[in-house]
Amino acid sequence: MTRIDAVNRLLYEFDLLPEEEVRTLISDLPRKIVRWLAINHPDNRTRKIFYQATGVQIGEGTVINPGVIVEDCYRGLVKIGDRVSIAAGVMLIADAAPNNSRLAEIPYVRDHLIVEKPVTIEDDAWIGAAAIILPGVVVGRAAIIGAGAVVTSSVPPFTIAAGVPAKVVRRLDDIGPANASIG
Repeated sequence: MTRIDAVNRLLYEFDLLPEEEVRTLISDLPRKIVRWLAINHPDNRTRKIFYQATGVQIGEGTVINPGVIVEDCYRGLVKIGDRVSIAAGVMLIADAAPNNSRLAEIPYVRDHLIVEKPVTIEDDAWIGAAAIILPGVVVGRAAIIGAGAVVTSSVPPFTIAAGVPAKVVRRLDDIGPANASIG
């Protein structure tokens, strides 16, 4: 089977393919193509398989909507917990560098701005649309990140963070009997 045939099956017959067949079809595809499929695929189950095949750790019951970009140079630097909800257009950036630019030769840029650190999204977190999570950030358990936020530092569990740069705007201290299983 050619690569084109495999991609076509993954795009148009995904609902008919068992997980093992999806994994077999992507095994001969370049990681860049598999990651592109993850970003653009219409089906959450299949998207998760593609992200996992490119090194992203994803827990049970997690939903990753279309358009989510993971930048980790395929080094397995992104870990997403159980029951996490990630909205469309989110960016998880674990590796930041100016690529081929000569900026990388400037000592300040090299020492302070070129960064490769893990990004961790803990269980039950909710990441709003178009949020950007930068290298080294841990989004705590059951934390909420507002749409469009730029998260430059870790967010404690059971808080809401929003803004540019993101700041904690509320604590979720009112965990009651209805949601005691989260606490």
